Amino acid sequence: MPVRVAIIGAGGRMGSWFVNYFSRRNASISVFDSNKSLLKASPQSVITAGSISECVSGADLVMVCVPVRLTPRVIRECTPYMKRGATLGEISSVKHKTFAALAKTRDDLGTLCLHPMFGPGATEKRQLKMLLVPVRNENDELRKSRDFFAAAKILVIPSAREHDSTIAIVLGLTYFANLVFSDFLSRKNRKLLDEVSGTTFRLQSILAESILTDDPELMSVLIKDNPYVRRHVRQYLTGASDFVRLVSTKDPGKLEARIHLLKTRMQKQVDLQQSYDSLYAAVQATDGQKEK
Repeated sequence: MPVRVAIIGAGGRMGSWFVNYFSRRNASISVFDSNKSLLKASPQSVITAGSISECVSGADLVMVCVPVRLTPRVIRECTPYMKRGATLGEISSVKHKTFAALAKTRDDLGTLCLHPMFGPGATEKRQLKMLLVPVRNENDELRKSRDFFAAAKILVIPSAREHDSTIAIVLGLTYFANLVFSDFLSRKNRKLLDEVSGTTFRLQSILAESILTDDPELMSVLIKDNPYVRRHVRQYLTGASDFVRLVSTKDPGKLEARIHLLKTRMQKQVDLQQSYDSLYAAVQATDGQKEK
């Protein structure tokens, strides 16, 4: 008998991704979205529910794929109508509030506090990665994650606090830095910059510009709602100020020495030559896509 999956927020970009994911696995799917017009593109085999209660009733797995700020409320709205033994999962990128909401759900429900580390454009041609923050029983939740998402690599993060602290750098600070870079570029002559640019500028600008395709609300949440981002941004700006002072000094040796120190520090953690090779591999892959 196929697994029965309910997806709340199915009209959104990630919600649509999960609809397609479970459709390919022949799951029985019901969907709900407060904006019903977004559900027009759903596969014909998917049942569109008129309410959250109708959507989740009888489901083995309920996936909450709504904006981060709405997730705790929707979790609370789902639980009264879910059958005993069902699993309630959510995919928010900031966990401290959603984790607390999951922890307060009925004892007869399973929980999955997940964070897909990929966007709605991801395919299964490459292994996808999902983070799991254990809520009640790590072994049980890890087993369920692997059952429902067999094609994904599941990485366990011990706590919501560690998740948010790490994601504050991986996503929050990265988005912040690239938004600032994009803002700077938007005020310059891009045609000229592109004509004279080399590999480094090309890939950096592609990265910065591609981020702008994401939902502005999501970007705002990643930066503003994660309590650890402000701390990392302050450290980042302090480092930037240090480099500004080195650029301004009349002694060129100080900047050079600082770069040598940074290179030594980074080489202890990563293979810089491999990073350089990856840079050019990315350029070749991009060129290959353009030629097709």
